[in-house]
Amino acid sequence: MKRIYSILLLFISIIGAGEASAKSGELFIYPTPPDTMQALQPRCDYIVTRFWERCNFGTAFDKYPAQLNAAFGDWVAIMPHASADSVHVAIERLLARFAKKGPETLALATMAENWLYSDTAEITSEEVYLPFAKAAASHKKIGKAERARFESQVRIIESSSVGARVPAIPFVKADGSKGTLDDVRSGSVLLFFNDPDCLDCTMARIRLSADPNTAQLIERGELSVVSIYPGETDDDNWEKAKASTHPAWVTVAMPDAYDYFDLRSTPLFVFLNSRHKVLATGLDIDHLLNAFLVSNQATLQKKANEHPAQ
Repeated sequence: MKRIYSILLLFISIIGAGEASAKSGELFIYPTPPDTMQALQPRCDYIVTRFWERCNFGTAFDKYPAQLNAAFGDWVAIMPHASADSVHVAIERLLARFAKKGPETLALATMAENWLYSDTAEITSEEVYLPFAKAAASHKKIGKAERARFESQVRIIESSSVGARVPAIPFVKADGSKGTLDDVRSGSVLLFFNDPDCLDCTMARIRLSADPNTAQLIERGELSVVSIYPGETDDDNWEKAKASTHPAWVTVAMPDAYDYFDLRSTPLFVFLNSRHKVLATGLDIDHLLNAFLVSNQATLQKKANEHPAQ
């Protein structure tokens, strides 16, 4: 209830209630935009960029870590309503303030992970989280083990988030031959990470295999489906994976998959263009099949218009 109350008070101050500034416990009073600022986004920009001005970090990190973490969550809650430029400027300012301090940088990155990247994150944003992860991954005053964790997250985000180009990750095909993702060439590429022991993966695999639009897109060379088992070829599940996938798909084992993709939950679909740039990730099977339906119908309609029946 305290968390909800704090957020409600914060939004009251955003939309113009003047005197009602929100608090995170007794840590510090949040900024209140001036009454002359009426629109929502400018008010959120004002709060996001000035949020930490009254925070006494000298005591907050050591004496009030729980309140500081709660305040961080309140800050993050405002970000979706602020401009991207304001959010990035605010993050840069905060990280720059502690650029030479390892423990504080680690604390900031850990709070950012909690609110933006973890399984329990209320607002998931790899774009907002990435600067914090990078700061911790490269900080010489943070322990090697902690740095390695953030380095792994940075590599995953930079390899598989929307807009990234997926590297030429090695794999082993069902016939035992070796290759990399760069070998897969078509109009677009669907990476389908799945495991034979995962029920949701099995259901998605069955539906995708039976979908006529997917089959037609593959047949015309407009789509390649790469079914990826994220494990070693000597695993028993690799044999199951090879036996359960559609013959028109490229079925591979990719032991390094966890180094480049966020596989905390499967199935995972990652959709690439012909140059292997990530166009979408985290799609569910319903949205995916609907997209293939629309794409296939558009192609068939175009062909019908080009070659009308005589």
